[in-house]
Amino acid sequence: MARGQRIVFFDVGNVLIDEDPFLCESFRLIHRAIPTTSPKAQMERYLILVERALRTHLHLAVERVGYRSLGKNWPKVRRAIGVELDRRWWNLARPIPGARGALEEGLLELFDVVILDSQHSVSKPDPAIYRIALEEAKVDPQDALMVGDRLDNDVVPARRLGMRAVLLWIPTGEKGWEPRDEWGGLLRPILERLPAPRLEHLLPRERPMAVANNWEEVGEAVANAWMAEI
Repeated sequence: MARGQRIVFFDVGNVLIDEDPFLCESFRLIHRAIPTTSPKAQMERYLILVERALRTHLHLAVERVGYRSLGKNWPKVRRAIGVELDRRWWNLARPIPGARGALEEGLLELFDVVILDSQHSVSKPDPAIYRIALEEAKVDPQDALMVGDRLDNDVVPARRLGMRAVLLWIPTGEKGWEPRDEWGGLLRPILERLPAPRLEHLLPRERPMAVANNWEEVGEAVANAWMAEI
C-alpha cells in the first residue's frame, strides 16, 4: 500500500473467531492433568479459581490457572494442550456471528495485509508487533485502525502509537456457541458473568474512538473512528 492510504487491522480471537470453545477446552485439559488426590482437583474449588483468573487476568487466565493448579508441571502440560488445540482447531473454531457477512459486504476491501504474531518474535500487547504491522502495510499510524475485543491487548497499544481503534465487545451469550458437553455447561455461565470492559480508568488518548456490540455495528463504528480526531 502507498503512504496516505488507510488500512483496518482486525483481531482474530473474539472478533472473527469465537475463543470461548478454546478456553473451555484448555481449562478442561488443565483439570484433567491435576492428580485426582489433590484438593485442587475439587470441581467447586477449581471453578472458583477459573472465574477469578478470568476476571482479573483475562488474557492470561489459562496461564494463571495452569501455574496455580500444576506448578512446575505446567510448562509440560501447556505444550501438550497447545498440540491438542492445534489438532482440534477445525472442530473448535466457530465464526463470530455476522463477521463473514460484514466482511463480504464491503469491509474486506478496507484491508489487504495479514499480520500473524506467531510469525514474529513479539506479540500483543508489545507495541513492536504494531510497528511491524504498520511497516508491512506501509501506512502511518493515523491512517491505521485496529478493531479488537480487548483494551489491554488491542485498543490501548494501538492508541498509544497514534493509531485509531474500535472496541468490539460481544457477550458470550451472543456469540452463538452452544456447549454440548459437561465442561461447556460448567464454563459457559462463568463466561456469561464476565463484565464488559471498563473505559473510565483509561486516559483519553488510550480509549477506543468507537465501540460496537455486534458485527452489525462495526461498519458505523469504523466510519466514526475515521472521522474522529486523533
